[in-house]
Amino acid sequence: MATKTFRLRLTLVYTIVVVLMFIISEFIIYVEFRNRLYESVDKNLIREATTEFPRDDPAMIKYNEEIIKKVGDEYFQVVNRKGEVRISTLRNNTLWPLNWKLMEKAFRGVPQFDTVKYRGEGYRILYFSLNEDHIVSIGESLKDEDEVIGALSRLSFIFFPFILGISSVMSWFLAGRALSPVIQIKSLAEQIRHGRLERRIDIGVKGKEIDDLVKIFNEMLDSIQHSMEAQKRFTSDVSHEIRSPLTSLRGSIEVTLRKKREVSEYEELLRNNLSDIIRLSRIADDLLFLAKADNNILELRKNWFDMNQLLKGVVERLRYDGLTVVEKYEEGLEFYGDSSTLEQAFSNLVTNAVKYTPRGGTVTIMTKKENDSVKVAISDTGIGIPGNDIPHIFERFYRVDKERSRKMGGTGLGLAITQWIVHAHGGKIIVKSTVGSGSDFIVAFPKV
Repeated sequence: MATKTFRLRLTLVYTIVVVLMFIISEFIIYVEFRNRLYESVDKNLIREATTEFPRDDPAMIKYNEEIIKKVGDEYFQVVNRKGEVRISTLRNNTLWPLNWKLMEKAFRGVPQFDTVKYRGEGYRILYFSLNEDHIVSIGESLKDEDEVIGALSRLSFIFFPFILGISSVMSWFLAGRALSPVIQIKSLAEQIRHGRLERRIDIGVKGKEIDDLVKIFNEMLDSIQHSMEAQKRFTSDVSHEIRSPLTSLRGSIEVTLRKKREVSEYEELLRNNLSDIIRLSRIADDLLFLAKADNNILELRKNWFDMNQLLKGVVERLRYDGLTVVEKYEEGLEFYGDSSTLEQAFSNLVTNAVKYTPRGGTVTIMTKKENDSVKVAISDTGIGIPGNDIPHIFERFYRVDKERSRKMGGTGLGLAITQWIVHAHGGKIIVKSTVGSGSDFIVAFPKV
């Protein structure tokens, strides 16, 4: 059956890892312990070979009962290169199981060891050269050693179920501890899903990975909450901005239709209605622009153009009754971008500067090249912007002075569009303003 919870899967992984580590460690202990026991046997065999069978002793080549008495019950054989048994403790000179490859190495003067089964019992065999033609093969029973090794193996098998059970319980506990922050996040996410966007996750310090996850999750909630609030405000503002001119249109038409009027009155009505229609058209165009920008379907058509010429064109198309316009352009200011959208952006900035600068004031447009950027500054000596409002002026439909802005025909979307266009060209806008003294909008683009 497939595991249905991550905790159970994590427990299985932990348990398998612990069991594998136990098996590997037991195997290493088994091999090391067996090797230590065999090393002890090997040392004993070497000692017997060197003390009981002196090399180059002619007496070793003859059958000698005295040797058998000295060796006791251990098996040994003296064999020549042809495999003929010259001396043996085995009856009827039965040939001990010989390993010819090891014998060849032993004849070169290097003692060799082997482990064999003889009559159902394990033996450790030493091949020890006596001279150029004879070799002694001594075998010592491994019965005691095998019993110790067997006891160790049985002990490991006895402990295995306990290790499996303990590791499973501990793995379940550790998996629960490890997943507790995730469970808390899930619980809070359930609350947030039901509309409680003000909630934030705070589970203390649980480690860098979990802390980073919580931080990202909280930042995502901040972004979602901000977006939803902005969406609600945007929807409310859109409905209000559209309802106002529509209500004006409907009211004026209804009043006019109540009785017959003079031609001049109808002309006045049409002029007023045209103003409301133009305002609605501007709102629709701006909303369409922002909708395309939000959905990444607004394509910038970039080419090289003269930034100074673009700004001169913006200035020429606007009216400046009672204002002084100062233009300071640095020559040779070529720029690579979408001249159409940039013209719209700078037109919004210059228009705002003109709108909010009283008669007798000054509007200054300046361009400048620096080491790593191209800057366009639009300054005025107008009414200025309060410091608390500056962070919000690029929000959609945000107005510092709503009534004045509507009377001047503003839609409240111009600066939001301008900011998008500047950012789309890799630039940024810096705003400096003092109430009663004027404002500076500085647009900086990275130099291409």
